[in-house]
This record gives sequence, C-alpha cells and structure tokens, in this order.
Amino acid sequence: MKKKLLALFLACAALVTAGCGSIGSDSPHWIDSSIKGNVTADTVVSLKDDFAAAANQDYYTSEDRNGRTIVNIARMVTDRKRALLTDDSVTGKGIEEVRKYAALAEDLAGRQTLGVTPLEPYIRSIEAITTAEELFAWIADADSNPLGASPVEVAGPGRSEVDPSSYYVMLGNSAFTLSRQNGASDAYFNMNESDLEKMVVVEGKVTCVLEKMGYTEDQIQSILDDTWQVEKTLAGIVDDSLTKEEEMTFTREEIAYIQGDFPMMEYLDQWGYGACNHFLADAKYLKAVDNVCSRYLEKMKSFLMVKYVLALGAYLDEDTARTFEQLEVPRGVTLEPDDRTEEQKADDKLFENQIGSTALVALLNEAYLDTYISPDVYDRLYGMTADLIDVYRDIFANEPWLSDEAKALCLEKLNALKIHVVFPDKGDYSDLSIVPAEEGGNFLEAALAVRKFGIRKSAALSAEKVDLNKWDPFTPMLSSTQTNSFYYPNMNGIYICAGILDDPVFTPEMSDEEMLAGIGTVVGHEITHGFDANGVQYDKDGVKQTWLPSGDQSAFGDRTIGVTSYYSGLTPFQGSGLYNGTRVQVEATADMGGMKAVLELASRKEQFDYDKFFRQFARVWSSQVSYDHERYMFEYDEHPLDYLRINVTLAQYDEFLNTYDIHEGDGMFIPEGKRVKVW
Repeated sequence: MKKKLLALFLACAALVTAGCGSIGSDSPHWIDSSIKGNVTADTVVSLKDDFAAAANQDYYTSEDRNGRTIVNIARMVTDRKRALLTDDSVTGKGIEEVRKYAALAEDLAGRQTLGVTPLEPYIRSIEAITTAEELFAWIADADSNPLGASPVEVAGPGRSEVDPSSYYVMLGNSAFTLSRQNGASDAYFNMNESDLEKMVVVEGKVTCVLEKMGYTEDQIQSILDDTWQVEKTLAGIVDDSLTKEEEMTFTREEIAYIQGDFPMMEYLDQWGYGACNHFLADAKYLKAVDNVCSRYLEKMKSFLMVKYVLALGAYLDEDTARTFEQLEVPRGVTLEPDDRTEEQKADDKLFENQIGSTALVALLNEAYLDTYISPDVYDRLYGMTADLIDVYRDIFANEPWLSDEAKALCLEKLNALKIHVVFPDKGDYSDLSIVPAEEGGNFLEAALAVRKFGIRKSAALSAEKVDLNKWDPFTPMLSSTQTNSFYYPNMNGIYICAGILDDPVFTPEMSDEEMLAGIGTVVGHEITHGFDANGVQYDKDGVKQTWLPSGDQSAFGDRTIGVTSYYSGLTPFQGSGLYNGTRVQVEATADMGGMKAVLELASRKEQFDYDKFFRQFARVWSSQVSYDHERYMFEYDEHPLDYLRINVTLAQYDEFLNTYDIHEGDGMFIPEGKRVKVW
C-alpha cells in the first residue's frame, strides 16, 4: 500500500499543478482539466478513466478554440450589448435613452472637468435647512431630494407572507452604514473589526468628496462625528426582536397614524406609492424618527449629506470614482482573479454596475432580444421545459424514499411551476428622459433620473396583485440577458434567460442531444432547486411555508449527506486540500437531479445518440482557468469545480457507463452502492 501511495504521489507531482481527485484507495483519480496546461496533446487519458479530460482534450489543446464555454458566452453577451450602443441600425426610444446614459458615463474628460460640482447643489440644499419643518419638507420633495435620502429606507416591493396575493413595501430601519444581517444595533454598540473597517471606508469616501468641495478637515470630521452619533441614536431605537411579518404589517392609514410629524405619507406619495396599502415597518422606530430629526437637526443634516456623498460619489469625476472603487476593496479578503483586459473591465463595469443594476437593464434587454434572439426559440425551449417537468412527474411518482403524501405534494408544486422563456413582459419607459451633455446633462443627474424611474416602476408594481405569470422586465435580478437560468422560489417559476443561449449551451441549429446536454441539463438543474433544502421552504404558490412532511425532509437530508461526504473526501488538485462538501452539496445535488431528468427524457426518444449527448455535456463545462482562479473557485464557489461537474455527475448513471463500456477498474466507474445521486 505504501508503494502504491508513493507512486500516486509521484504521479501527481509530475503533473505540477495537475489535480488528483481522491476519496479513498479504490476511488478514481482525475486530472483537474479545468486548469490551463494540465491537459496537453501528449497527455495520455481515456474516456473510461477521465471523461472530462479526454472528451475535451482536442479543445483544450487546439490553437484556435472556436467553441465557447459559458464564460465565453458571458463575454460575448457583454460585447453584443456594447455593440448596441453604436449600431445605428438598432433604433427605438429605449436604446436611445441607454445610449445617452452610456455616453455620459463614458465621457471621462467631461466628468473630470465637472469634478464634484454636480453634487454640490444637493449638499448645499441640505446645509440651508434651518428648521425641522424645512427638513421634513426637503425629505418629502422628490425634486429637492431626488436620491430619496431619509432616516427611513423605503424598499420593495416584496411578496407578502401575510397576504400572498399582495406585495408589501418595507419602511425599513436599515438605512445604516454599519448595518448587519443580525440587526442594526450590534454594529453600533458591539463594534467589531469589520465595523471599524467600514467606518474607515466611509470616512475615506466622504473626505475625498468634501475636500474637493472646499470643506476643511475639521468640518469634515464634524460631519462624520455627527453622522455616527445620529446612526447610533437611530440604531438604539430599532426593535431587533421583530422577526415575523405579521408583527410588522400595517395599512396606509395605520402608517399615517404612526408617523407623527415625520412626512412618511407625503414622501410615499411623491415617489408613487400612493396606491400601496400594505407596509412592513418597525412601529417603534417610525414613531421615534420625527423626534430624532427635531432633536438632532444639525446632526441629521450631516447624516443626509453623507448619504448623498456615499450614494453618488461614483457618478462624479473619474478620480473620485476610482477612489471609491479602491476603498471598497475589502482588506484581508481574497478577490477572484481577473484576467480581463482593462477595456473589458471598463465595459463590464458599465453594463454590470451602471446599467445592469438599474431599471435601464429592461431597455437594453429589449433591444438585445429584438436584435439577437429569434422568437422561434420560444416554442422549442418551452416545449423542452414542459417535457422535463413531465419527466419529474414520473420521478416523483416513482421515487421509493418519498412517502405517498410527499409524492402528491411534490406533484402539486410541480404542476403549478411557471415557465418563463427568454422574453419578459413589455415595459413602459415613455416617462424616462436622459438629458445629454450637449443639453446640459451630466452623469450624476442621469443616474438620479434612472433611479427615480426605477422607483416609480417599483411603486407601480407594489400596487398590483401578485401574478406568478408575470416576468417583470424592470427587476434587475430577473434580467433576461444574464448568462444564467434560475428557479425563483417565491414565484415558483423557472426562468430561461437569453444571455445563456449560445454555443455550447443552446443554438437553434442544435440537435436534440446537444440541446438536452446544454440548456436541458441547466433547466433540469434549476427545477431540482424547487425541491431542495431551500425550495421546500416555498409552496406551490411561492408562499414561504414548509410543505414537505418532516419525515420526507429527514429522508432527503439523509440522502444529501452522501453528496457532502463524497465531495468532502476529494482533493481536486495538487495543494488544494480537502473539499468543503457542505458548501457544494446543494448545487452538486441539483446537477445530478438535472442529469437524471434529462436522461429520463432521452430514453423516450428514438435512436438517441448518447455519445453525442455526453460529449456535448463535457463541452458545456470545458472551462480553462489559471491555477489561482481554480483555487479561488475551490475555496469560495458553491458550485463544484467544472471538471467535477462533468465527471462526478456522469459517473452516477448507467446510461453513461454503458455508452463507454465502463466497468470496475476504470477511472470513471463508481460502484452502484457508492453512488451519491439524491434523485
């Protein structure tokens, strides 16, 4: 045994950074073929021993890699969006507004010339406030206060648990710089190192901007000291014991009574929330805000000034924006390695941060879909998804470890699952107008205009009844051009996004085998999420409540332990150490669930080419990254490493083993009793 282990160690060392997966002496050992250079033209590897490496060897070693990976698709989507900004053949009000916004964002010389002057009128307007009445009037006026800065943070809409047919609007007490998930007060009364680091970042940003406005060091320090005192005072009022929605639910009339002199109703009406009648609030906090504003008027002004600086500094001159960006890099945190060019970084920042996170995403997406996506793909993808759902009906009906009650409930939820394919609902953006530079506009004002536009859309949605069939185009997290497909639990919906539709995941010309290996397994993966540890917290209507019987939950948990244990025994590449199986268990389980569903669907098709299918699946996850990037993904990503998504997933299924005549002794063979698939 010692000689065998020594030989194995020497073999791994000879591969330099090549990986050796290990879960025991009788388990397969695979190259981490996702790391660049680990697979060369001279690497001796077979489909039976290491499918990921062997199936992709030609691709990894070719000088001209014409094929794409999912990462390449994301790059292509960004490039296409970029092209839309200069393609005169693409017309329409939506894309024109995006172009005006992007032009202001990219006019670095113009931004540099303006410096911090676009922000100054708002800072000076806060300075000019002399009474509580003036403060309340300023807070409630969307023109004077276009940021909507306030000690009460308005957010939403969110799906109500008390009345699932309605949305709520949160009148939050989370408008704190140092807020934590476990409550605001901890950060101010039990400050830790992370809180102190956040304070340093805030003070650096505020100093950067206010110094350029001519404030002295003492004045800036006074503003910061005032801000921390106001935030600590407000944090001390927060009722951190509130955990249930019913304890925080109020009607509009009740909020009007609670607000005291604070202009909550006026504020909401200014921003378009007049028709909403379902609010979540900390009543104790909301009752006290008017008193804090009156008692600490000057300090509250400092608090609001800091809010403006923090929210809008990135939209000022390039020097300020760069300073903000540098300050935001957490100290002591390992960042994902980035091999993009500076131009690519700039493009991605524009789309991901300055457009993709705003309501503008709906306008850009509409132009993208009209230009690059054929309406014909809808029927094929919808039909495939409906077929997969039908397969899951059989899976649940015949799963031996599920009780009869659980089977019925799983089928009930599955039958209610909404399918959203590529094209969201059309949105109205007629009231958005970006003022270009030649007409006196600037980037900060454009950002505020987009923000106000987005809030109005949120306000309008908050007054509607929940419609599970609706795909809201103005919700950035539901962007149809993200390189993703996903399951959204509180709407019980599967979303297939246009941003993932390209080779190797899906093209209209693909055969059924190629389509199922790509977008089919992706969709199957996401449907599985509807029934995992998170999915079982939401019922068929997307309401958060546990619906799976406790015995079945326990049985499910017992089965996922096998997945966790399997991955926890792997050492994916030299020097990696053992995997954190708990972190990847959910996604690994979904990978296997998706593969099971697709293989069931394949069995219903005549003359299905399994070799073509499995090779295409390997191509979907054929990433090539640096050793440092792979280490980052190993340590932080909740998905298994790409080569393991291929090998571990496929090795669970007889269809794969039979296709390549894999038997005991082959590297891809896992005995029946040691396979870890849950479904």
